[in-house]
Amino acid sequence: MKVSIIGAGRVGSTAGFALVERGLVDELALVDIAGDLARGEALDIFHGSSATGKRVKLEGSSDYSITADSDLVIVTAGIRRKPTQSRLDLVETNAGIMKDIVKNLKEHSGDSILFVVANPVDILTNVALRTSGFPKERVFGLGTLLDTIRLRSHMMEAFGERGKGIDAMIIGEHGDTMLPVFRGFEGTGISYQELEAVFNEVRDAAVRVIEMKGATFFAPAMAISMAVEAVARDTGEVMPLSVYQEEHDFCIGHPARVGRDGVRSVDFTLTDREQEAFGRSLETLRGILEKVL
Repeated sequence: MKVSIIGAGRVGSTAGFALVERGLVDELALVDIAGDLARGEALDIFHGSSATGKRVKLEGSSDYSITADSDLVIVTAGIRRKPTQSRLDLVETNAGIMKDIVKNLKEHSGDSILFVVANPVDILTNVALRTSGFPKERVFGLGTLLDTIRLRSHMMEAFGERGKGIDAMIIGEHGDTMLPVFRGFEGTGISYQELEAVFNEVRDAAVRVIEMKGATFFAPAMAISMAVEAVARDTGEVMPLSVYQEEHDFCIGHPARVGRDGVRSVDFTLTDREQEAFGRSLETLRGILEKVL
C-alpha cells in the first residue's frame, strides 16, 4: 500500500516512522512546504527500514507529484496549536491550507482515501469532504480516536484489572465539547463518577503536554497507525473517527467501521443524556464550519 503524508513536522514524521516500523506500507511519500525537511525525514526513516525486514520505498519533497497513485493520504499540515488556544482557534488558517492541499491531491491521487489529522480535525474533515468531491466513505478524520486511546490509557492507570471489561470511548468534537461513552461498568465496583473524573483529566491532557514539550506527537502517531492498519489490513475494526453522518449531513466523531474501501458509520445507541451532549457538540461545530466554507 502507498501512503502519502502531507506535513513532515513532528506529527507527520512520527506517524511515518510508526507506519514503516509496523510494516503497514510498501511506499511512503512525505510532502512539506519545507522540501529539505521532508527529504531529510524520509531518508532518516529509510535508514532504519531494513530493521523491519521489508523493503519500503521512501520519498520526500515539496512537490505533490510524489504522491501520485496513493492509496491513502494523511493530512497533518497546518499551523500548530499554542497552549492558550483551543483547536477551533486554528480554523480559518488551516481551512485555507486544507483547500489548497485537496486541490493538489485531486490532481495526483484522485482515487485515494483522504485521512485528516490536522486541527480542528472535525471542521477540516468537513472542508475536505465538501471541496474534494470524494465519496463520503473515502474521507475521514482522526476525530476522537486519539482522545479515546488517551482515556483508555488513563483508565488502565487508575483502575488496572478492574477496568478491563469496560467499553469506553469518546465521541463528538475532538475538542471542548467531546463526550465520554461508558458501557459495561456496572458490577465492576467502578462508579460512573469515577469514570467521569478520569475523562475530565483526559479532556485537558493535550494542553498539559503542549505546555511541557510544545506539541503532542507520539500518541497522535499511535492513533494514526491504528486507523491506517485497519485500512491496510482490511480489518473492519470499529473505532471513533470523524466520519460523515447522513442524519446530520456532517462529519463528527462517531463509531465507524474501517477497511480497505474506507469508513462507514455504524449504528450506536446513546442515552438521552449522551444524545443531548452529542447535539451540543454537533451544533458547536456546524456554526464554525459555516464561516469557512
